Amino acid sequence: MAGVLLCGALCVLIAFCFAELSSMYDRSGGPYVYARDAFGSVAGFAVGWLGMSTGVLGLAAVALGFGTALQRFASVPRAPAACVLILALGVINWIGVKAGGRTSTALSVLKIAPLLALALVGVVKAAPHARVSLEPHGLLSAAFLSVFMMSGFEYAAVPAGEVREARRTVPLAIVGSIAGASLLYALLQVTALGALGALPGGAAQAEQPLPDVAAALVGGWGAQVIGLTAVISMVGFCAGVALVAPRYFMAMADDRYLPARLRQVRPAVVVSTLLACAFSVLLGYASLVDVSNVVILSGYAFTCLACFVLRFRRPDQPRRIRLPLAVPAIAFAAAVALLISAQPQLSQWKFSGALLCVGFLAWAATALVESRP
Repeated sequence: MAGVLLCGALCVLIAFCFAELSSMYDRSGGPYVYARDAFGSVAGFAVGWLGMSTGVLGLAAVALGFGTALQRFASVPRAPAACVLILALGVINWIGVKAGGRTSTALSVLKIAPLLALALVGVVKAAPHARVSLEPHGLLSAAFLSVFMMSGFEYAAVPAGEVREARRTVPLAIVGSIAGASLLYALLQVTALGALGALPGGAAQAEQPLPDVAAALVGGWGAQVIGLTAVISMVGFCAGVALVAPRYFMAMADDRYLPARLRQVRPAVVVSTLLACAFSVLLGYASLVDVSNVVILSGYAFTCLACFVLRFRRPDQPRRIRLPLAVPAIAFAAAVALLISAQPQLSQWKFSGALLCVGFLAWAATALVESRP
């Protein structure tokens, strides 16, 4: 639990940086726009491309997790189930942004209520039996492992150009979502530690810990409900990412870094959907999560630094939120510390570098083709 709370606290600091920056802009692109204005077109494109890649990788990873969770209810192959989910969400977003947004909102409501109920029951029944480790190295490792499940709050800034009163509503959505998620995950963690701590191997060895926790606290029916909630939660995450990821393509296409056709939502949806399907087939869940975490933390570091830099480069640009300068500095240090604690393998850096190379090749090809008369 301590690691989850630490990760949540650090992510809240990072979210404050996103909140200040999003209070300055009402166009889509989020971290891409911030980095471009702070550091120039090359750095901006790199952040935008990796942000888009993170979305697509995250969509593929969680879709694979959905395939695994679905096996609790039916014998289905994991990768094909992931592809079916990704394609279904692509069709919904092809229909329009309203259909995609309503789908994501409905799924979010469906997943939160059972998890919150389990957390509240667990606080009463299981929390007194939980043992929390405060060993420093373990805290950092747990915090890093929590990054993937905490991430996603930054996506609220990406479609800002399609949000009413974006400079007011987006910062509230960013900070509120990560604060609420941190508290809920911490409660679920302490519930799991208390309910499963006495079992051999404890919560760490549980194959599907939340259904096992529900079974221990309220019986088999609770495990079925939470198992279904886990599936809904994964679908909800995928729905949110499937809605947001194409907006990165659109923002970069607006600035002529990608083909002009990707300025339109439907072509962007097709490209992001096909890429996510390819990743879900070619890569495993663990490798996708590891690489996503490296890309996520690198992007967070750039955004925190952009918050600091734009205070000096654009001091007069209107902001609804103005943080003390210490906040982006501490948030930048936190993102770097989490990245260092992850001890990324060389293969992960190579994969991230390969993603960047593909992105710059796409930029160069776009410039070459569109420069022709």
